[in-house]
Amino acid sequence: MTGIMAAQAPKPITWRMSVKMTDKTNGIVTIKATIENGWHLYGTSLPSDKGPKPTSINLDSSTGVKWVSDLKPSVAPTEKKDAIFDTTLNWWSGEVTFTRKFKLVKAEGAKVNAAITFMGCNDATCLPPATVNLSRVVRVPAAK
Repeated sequence: MTGIMAAQAPKPITWRMSVKMTDKTNGIVTIKATIENGWHLYGTSLPSDKGPKPTSINLDSSTGVKWVSDLKPSVAPTEKKDAIFDTTLNWWSGEVTFTRKFKLVKAEGAKVNAAITFMGCNDATCLPPATVNLSRVVRVPAAK
């Protein structure tokens, strides 16, 4: 082993996902973004295409579930004029949680798969768009 260390790429935005059944047939998926101080995560809907890529959370490859609500953020994004892109943008800082309700249509093999494409910036730089894939098995509560 040599004394050379590889530089670690910054990870100012991290993602976690959980799936919880609320009863025998209904559940909720929760996706949480934790954003380091000084960084922000762009909103899911941006006003123009002349800036960064919006955050996209795609749950279409999930199996055994039927979505019964839209994806809902825990807080509204902050909207500001962005000097880097010279346009009004919206973003989250600190943390944001997205939830979506589902109905179980097939318990065996039910799984929530999320493909999250996002971009983060601070006052000096932006990370290139990245995609994170998360997957959780839907655990059905045992009958009592």
